[in-house]
Amino acid sequence: MFKSRISKIFLSILFLNISLLYANENIQNFSNLPDIYDIQISPNGEMIGVHRKVDDELILSIINLETKELIYNHRFIKKGEIGDFWWLSDERILLSKVTKYATRNSRFPTGELYAVNIDGKKSIMLTGRQAKRSSDTVKDDPKQPAFVMDMLDEDDQHIIVQFYSSDGYFKLYKLNIYDGKMERFASPPVKYPFYAFDDTGNLVAVRGIDPDTYNFEIYIYKKNNLANYLVGSACSGQATDCLEVTGKKTGSSKSTNPDWAFWKSTTWEEQLELVAYNTETKSLITIENTDSDLTGIYETDLLSGQRQLMYRHNRVDIGSVLFDKDSGVYGATIMDGYPSYIFFKGYSEQKERLKYLQNIFPGSWLSPTSVSDDKKKSIFMVSSDTNPGIYYLLDRNNDQLTPLGKYWGSIDYNNLATMDPFEFKSRDGATIYGYITKSKIGESSKSPTIVHPHGGPEGIRDAWGFDHRSQMLASEGFNVLQINFRGSGGYGRKYERFIRANWDGVLNDLFDGMGYLHENGIIDKYNSCVYGGSYGGYAATQSAIMRPDLFKCSVSDVGVYDLVNLFNVGDIQDSRGGMVQLAIRLGDDEERLKEMSPHYNAEKLKVPFFMIHGEKDIRAPYEDAVKFSKKLKSIGFEHKTLFIAKEGHGYSDETVRYESNMELIDFFKEHLN
Repeated sequence: MFKSRISKIFLSILFLNISLLYANENIQNFSNLPDIYDIQISPNGEMIGVHRKVDDELILSIINLETKELIYNHRFIKKGEIGDFWWLSDERILLSKVTKYATRNSRFPTGELYAVNIDGKKSIMLTGRQAKRSSDTVKDDPKQPAFVMDMLDEDDQHIIVQFYSSDGYFKLYKLNIYDGKMERFASPPVKYPFYAFDDTGNLVAVRGIDPDTYNFEIYIYKKNNLANYLVGSACSGQATDCLEVTGKKTGSSKSTNPDWAFWKSTTWEEQLELVAYNTETKSLITIENTDSDLTGIYETDLLSGQRQLMYRHNRVDIGSVLFDKDSGVYGATIMDGYPSYIFFKGYSEQKERLKYLQNIFPGSWLSPTSVSDDKKKSIFMVSSDTNPGIYYLLDRNNDQLTPLGKYWGSIDYNNLATMDPFEFKSRDGATIYGYITKSKIGESSKSPTIVHPHGGPEGIRDAWGFDHRSQMLASEGFNVLQINFRGSGGYGRKYERFIRANWDGVLNDLFDGMGYLHENGIIDKYNSCVYGGSYGGYAATQSAIMRPDLFKCSVSDVGVYDLVNLFNVGDIQDSRGGMVQLAIRLGDDEERLKEMSPHYNAEKLKVPFFMIHGEKDIRAPYEDAVKFSKKLKSIGFEHKTLFIAKEGHGYSDETVRYESNMELIDFFKEHLN
């Protein structure tokens, strides 16, 4: 076991001193983007790679752990920044490029991969527009975007990558990290695939989407010796616990790729995730809700066909599966109000490490990033509601914990508010879940409240942990109320589907949550504003239309205003199954869509209203925001607008974030006591 001894030695080079020259230092701190995005240890445990922001640019610093000396700062000279990175060996790393993408409020991966030595020498562009075609792959084009699928831990010469294709049928290649030569690895029979490999990099299975039905399907890779025996299995196909593997889809004349054997499918309405393959037990690990309202972790033995439920919670869905190649599945994470770790029986070095760290950091999220080859050194991030994140090095050679750097260096970690879960009964008797972050100024029961519905909406949820927007508002004297209204993910299929064709009806869950906290003396519901982004912007607008008596103001950020026109503009209908998804989630009754739309109920908006929108937004179309603003002006309703020229569905520029946040806070302070 470990001894608890936390080093006070900081790697000072990683802590960034940010000069704050803005009028409101607090708001600027919360408007800045994170400083350190990832830290990973080298295979020999002697170096770390630090993916960090410097002057609004993402770079990678290679640092010697013993001497604290900087070996090299990696950055792209031409357009683009460093995205993810991987240690290929002690001397060589793999870099991916990202570029700022305004319409998505993020840095977007370009699919360009570079291999380079840690000192900046022997750089080669492996994939992307400038990559050279290898001489032995005439038909294969490395110029297409590619993404890493497996690092092939036992092969220091190659990695497995997947090349992007606009039709959704991606292809796998084995790629040489020194000369860029490629070898076709596999062609999955489904669209938008996700893979399971064994511990030596052999492909075992794929999960993807049927192009005709949009159902989820899993196929077994027949070219792997493990799977050859499965074809022609004696399974009748009738027993629910029997593994049925065929050369074609069950009940269909449609042949599959001869390299693959069809195993399992389920409707896109049900969850079927391929998590991993356990080499030791020769089992596939999946997350499913095909036989229950809540998801569970399943293990299917590919030799016997036996399927067993490993774990299912009685209230909430599975958060994530804890898995490593050495010991298989050793636990799961659950978000039932507060987060928790569920550990299974059996020995796992990773499990013992997490249990040890839990004793040191109780009530925190523990996020491992990397471990040295000898398992003696590991890096992980600790975070919580009042801790945006701190990276640590755990050295088992001397039982030492060393802090490496703060994820969000500009924020004062000592002045953050707790995020407390609660639950209540809705007007129709359903149990609804939420979180309250209380004001850091004065008595929270007398402080104004911001009701903050999340975006999505279906399948998305608010969860316990650091929320920079809630913390910013709390630091300025506001309570922040987040309700996981029905439609939110994490509470089962029935809970999630309640929102379909009922985008306005679920807002009653917000109102009922406000009433519950008011009755219990936690907030004053009549001293509230409502504010959200995307669907949350829609909810903020429609809530004020439905219940003007509850709110003193409303703020919609990149909101949706016309549900009828959402079928005609924007990018949703252009995505895979977009029109089908819209029809299912919103319904196709035009009169009902108008009833739910702020645009067709503009005359009912009575409270002060603030619209914020990026002019490049195509997810929540900017043109609909302009149209709604003109509608409000046409009926004589004065309102505030902030239309941002160079941003899209959210804001990645720190100056824009600061200016919009300042106007947001000023608006709330103008209309709340």
